[in-house]
Amino acid sequence: MNKKAMASILGLCFIFILAAVFIANLFLPDKGFSEEENRILQENPGFSLSSYMEGRLETKLENYANDQFLLRNTFIRIKASSDVTLGKLESNGVYRCRDNYLMEGLTHPDKGFMKNTLTGLKKFKQQHKDLDMYFLLAPNAANILEDKLPATVRTADQNQYIDDFYSNVKDLGYIPVDVRKTLKNRAKDTQIYYRTDHHWTTDGAFAAYKQLVKKMKLSDNVSYRRYVVKNDFRGTLASKSGFVNGMNDSITIYLPKKDKDYRNSVIYYSDTKEKTTEFYQLDNLKTKDAYTVFGGSNHPLYTIKTPSASSEKLLLVKDSYANSMIPFLAQNFREIVVVDPRYFYDNIDDIIEAEEITQILFLYNANTFFADHSLEMMLSS
Repeated sequence: MNKKAMASILGLCFIFILAAVFIANLFLPDKGFSEEENRILQENPGFSLSSYMEGRLETKLENYANDQFLLRNTFIRIKASSDVTLGKLESNGVYRCRDNYLMEGLTHPDKGFMKNTLTGLKKFKQQHKDLDMYFLLAPNAANILEDKLPATVRTADQNQYIDDFYSNVKDLGYIPVDVRKTLKNRAKDTQIYYRTDHHWTTDGAFAAYKQLVKKMKLSDNVSYRRYVVKNDFRGTLASKSGFVNGMNDSITIYLPKKDKDYRNSVIYYSDTKEKTTEFYQLDNLKTKDAYTVFGGSNHPLYTIKTPSASSEKLLLVKDSYANSMIPFLAQNFREIVVVDPRYFYDNIDDIIEAEEITQILFLYNANTFFADHSLEMMLSS
């Protein structure tokens, strides 16, 4: 009888816990953004007949259940701790690598998606034939630092995907900017990717910038001082995986040695209606996502007006990899209009005409580019 009573009590407790979690998930407000993983979370998709018939509703509901689950980040950390105890090298798509690096796996591009993106890029170039357009795909850490991956890990061939894409966009009239060799050489004596975050470091961005300005035939005569502004940065890969490796990251910023003109730049954020003269938001070093020291959080559209003697105006279409390069680009253009297609829903052609854009640069990291549909959607609209 005691065993039966105990089994009944345990069963009731289990049902009670499931019910409590279910009710809590129903009534707790949805989170729109995860600072731990630095990504937008799936919120309640609602119901529509079209999404149900097309099969998109099931996917969104599954993502919604995963993203909004009660104490999700705590469970991720518990799982990661148990994985480390068992000697596992992967958690939530992140690998524990040599020299205390955490790295994401490399993304396989979807052929149908890439075909649509190239179609959009072709039409875009045809509409703006007179503008020089550049495309820089930044390779990810698992590509450039592949020697640090665990011996048992085999990733996608990102180099082949980049080569194929560059070949296609070159045929469309774009000018590819291939920084892989530069980063590979620089990585021999400099940390060009964070150990705990998926971005390149400021040193990596600066190395790529030096090659970019040569390709764009821009002046490169500004001298910089390098400052370490944070020594205990733990980025998105540490949060996403839950792995606790033994080394924090440093964040550095570059300031021109003659910074008079730099400080006279004005940055205007269209979504918040705020103005600033600071490229580096130093207060954000105290937040969870300290990488937002580079320009703050993600914005759909903002403009940078500089005192540069150049008359050139740049449209920069980008993901967050570009954020740490923007202060360097500001030395070369009279105006930069920055667009993040993940959050931008207006007409890009109107921006080009209104701002009298003279050059266009697309700057993405390869993993994001091969998995993200936002550029295709922006060009199609």
